[in-house]
Amino acid sequence: MEKISGFRGGKSKSVIGLLLFFTLVFVFEIKSFAADPSSRHLYLGLDSVPYSIFAEAQERGLFKDFRPPSKMIAPFPVLSNYAWAVIMNTEKVESYQAKYYHFGLNKIVGRLMHEVGKPTYPNRFDFSDDRVIKKIIAYITGGGSVKGEMKHLGEKVLASNQPRLFFALIGTSDIVAHMKGAKGLHKLLKIVDRELVRIREEHLKKFKEPLVITLVSDHGNTLKSGKIINVKKILKKNNFNLTKKLKGPNDVIYHSSGILSVANFFIRDTRKIELARTLATQPWSDVVVTFDREKDVFLVISQKGTLTFEYHDEKNEFRIINLVGADPLGLVPHLPLGKWIPQSQVLEASVKTGYPDSLMRIQTGLTQRRVNHPASVIVSLKKGNESGSKFMKFLSILKGRSGTHGALAAFESIGIISSTDYEFPEWVPAREVHKLIEGYDFGKRFEAMTLIWTGNGNCKMRFGQPLLDIPDIASVQFIIQIFDHQRHRFSRSYDLYKMKISSRRIQSSSLGNPRFFDVLLPKTPKHGVLFQLQARVLDVNSRVVAKLKTRRLTIMRYKGYSKLPIKKIFNPPKKYLAWY
Repeated sequence: MEKISGFRGGKSKSVIGLLLFFTLVFVFEIKSFAADPSSRHLYLGLDSVPYSIFAEAQERGLFKDFRPPSKMIAPFPVLSNYAWAVIMNTEKVESYQAKYYHFGLNKIVGRLMHEVGKPTYPNRFDFSDDRVIKKIIAYITGGGSVKGEMKHLGEKVLASNQPRLFFALIGTSDIVAHMKGAKGLHKLLKIVDRELVRIREEHLKKFKEPLVITLVSDHGNTLKSGKIINVKKILKKNNFNLTKKLKGPNDVIYHSSGILSVANFFIRDTRKIELARTLATQPWSDVVVTFDREKDVFLVISQKGTLTFEYHDEKNEFRIINLVGADPLGLVPHLPLGKWIPQSQVLEASVKTGYPDSLMRIQTGLTQRRVNHPASVIVSLKKGNESGSKFMKFLSILKGRSGTHGALAAFESIGIISSTDYEFPEWVPAREVHKLIEGYDFGKRFEAMTLIWTGNGNCKMRFGQPLLDIPDIASVQFIIQIFDHQRHRFSRSYDLYKMKISSRRIQSSSLGNPRFFDVLLPKTPKHGVLFQLQARVLDVNSRVVAKLKTRRLTIMRYKGYSKLPIKKIFNPPKKYLAWY
């Protein structure tokens, strides 16, 4: 590897982000049922398509080649960024949405425009049109961009028969669900079905092999516009101060980046449970959940009663330890009080209620198991009630609205998973979806570029299969840029590295199993500093065929490897579309 010093680059936007390491332990095994694991597989995400809508579409004659859908249970709160991060089994995310309250900084961070166009979960998709302008146009037109999005997807899939597992996300469906409701979703699904039939036919004709397709929707939708709740009055009446920073025990932060059926509150532990009980008395409140850190128990509160439970992380078991009044979740008729029960049995019992997989979803949503900055109190709203931001209210005035999502209830929590060649269990929690894809290991399909810190403190760069599969690749130039906290921006001076890619590496990258190789960096970034990484992929004539850029990351102490999600920052010629 060649190192070139003194390289100076352009000005970067100054954004502080954290990457924390996280290991998720699964307890019950779900096997995949692929008919032919050697076939090429398109894994297509459809954002916010409810189970009932897809099932009805099949009854109307759409998706004839697909098996009956299974019910995919979203995490709670039911929000797209959080849901896809769990489905794709990514590293822990900062919070449920791109704009959130940061405990350490004691303020709301992030930008609403990122909520509209930029997902917070790492980029695990080979195709996802997340441009801000595209999302804004889709909101204004009520989702009119789905034809172009599906056509663009077809071009990417048919450009090459690589990668063998192609992951894509259609985000327009979420906008259609919010703006047009059931009628708009049925119209959208007709377009999706027609394009998928065309893509399969052309794939078979061009590559002489079938294309397996698996559809996944991350959650459902109320499909009904609701009334925006007013929390200021009830908070003031009970001596709580709605503020932007937490300074005293009475201060409360309430924030929403969209129009949702869930409300997240942040408060210090002193009056946290009191706040939860206060919110539970409101007519718009269905269930309110919070975590008592002192007693290490979870509280589920409604106007009917209060259920208290605890979770054993190592054994993956739950125990309902107390019930005052009626059961807010409807679990007690199916589960005994005071006994430790395996999660698999709790899941089986919960699907008989209106809140599937409720205990695990509540426990995960209130702790740092999947998010770095979970809410102190989460209110799941009754159908017909919503929490909202001023910006999204403005957009809704332009085109009208239909429904939303976020709450714990089944009609918002249940998406779908359906395949042309796979059959799945009737109920599939989001955290289990990644295990259902035959031949795919989320831990082994490395990102395009990965930094690895060894036990002796050295740092390696791992080049993964997505990078090796770029057509005409011959070498990679990459830079590591350090964040200057005093100037609040990334430094302009950084080291430039260049690595030649041998033809042997390129040829071996598409033989079926994920391929990669490592190179040792001559200079290791220090622990705890904030940095970003950018790369240019060159052909044999030193022409740029692709540009890659990471999100902002913090180097942590050695805990295996840290994946760097790579983001495309320009559109290459059409002949190079296959990889993206």
